[in-house]
Amino acid sequence: MTDLPSPHTLLTFLLLASATPLASAQDVTLFPAAKNARYGFIDRTGQMVVEPGYEGAQHSSEGLAPVRITGLWGFIDASDSLAIDLKYNSAYRFNEGWARVQSGRYWNFVNTEGEAVNSARYTAALDFSEGLAPVRMMAGTVAGLTPNWGYIDTTGTLAIPDKFVRALPFSEGVGGVQVVRKFAFLRVGMQWGFINPDGTWAIEPQFASIRSFSEGLALVKAGSQWGFVDRGGEWAFMVDYGAVFSFFDSRARVQRDGLWGFIDRDGAMVVSPVYELADDFSGGVALIQSGGVWGYIDTEGRTVIPPRFERARPFRGGLAYVVEDGKAGYINRNGTFVWVQ
Repeated sequence: MTDLPSPHTLLTFLLLASATPLASAQDVTLFPAAKNARYGFIDRTGQMVVEPGYEGAQHSSEGLAPVRITGLWGFIDASDSLAIDLKYNSAYRFNEGWARVQSGRYWNFVNTEGEAVNSARYTAALDFSEGLAPVRMMAGTVAGLTPNWGYIDTTGTLAIPDKFVRALPFSEGVGGVQVVRKFAFLRVGMQWGFINPDGTWAIEPQFASIRSFSEGLALVKAGSQWGFVDRGGEWAFMVDYGAVFSFFDSRARVQRDGLWGFIDRDGAMVVSPVYELADDFSGGVALIQSGGVWGYIDTEGRTVIPPRFERARPFRGGLAYVVEDGKAGYINRNGTFVWVQ
């Protein structure tokens, strides 16, 4: 099951978080599959194409999959050939030709040949998106207040200076950034806004929290009010829910009275809040929990796969990992197991 924040914490959830855009779900060709505490990979048909032998593994993207042996990560291709040496403490999937990797305390990016984007060592980094990646140049001397996030391009050049307290990956042409508000020489708070790829303001800093733009709208908080703004920074509509998330497949999940439903791009409730938990839509279906078990619905709230799983994850690349009656494996969009652990 994808870990979801508990309902009572969502309203105060810091919207920056550490989440980054995943590579396209349609790009997945290798799916991690475990046997006897070792990981291999299956394809979309459920055929084992890489025999289990790794301590850890992640879905493939852009032809390579992260794998771990003796605590170190590298990347293999679909033939189980080692494409990038096992030498990183952490590694993430490829996005736009670059994968985020960690060596000791520091982060950088490697291409599919294993070549680093530059010789810099970043204390934090998020994935490339729209040709830019947020990086933190050094650890903050005042926790949460020191402006040291900027953006590098795919040549490794610092394209947008490191002058932000926090920075989100670019989405739909703009990146969300947090700056310190000052009065005279005093710090009086922090605000979020959106910048263009040249570092100029697309929407001036004015929000207490934000999420990246998705489907033309961004979820923001101004004062105590939550809502969605358009690319011009104008309010599209306000919301009044215990929690709300960004739009995917023209639906945003919302929580009311402890239960989850979905609204459309006009703010109208189109899937009633009847679910104990829910995840975002992807490929026209969303993971939901009802009666303590998990299933999947479509954008109109119709049941696609009835709730019956003790654990479940969203569909990615046409398959979803689930557990039913103690049996773990991958199902297809018909709800049929294609591989069982």
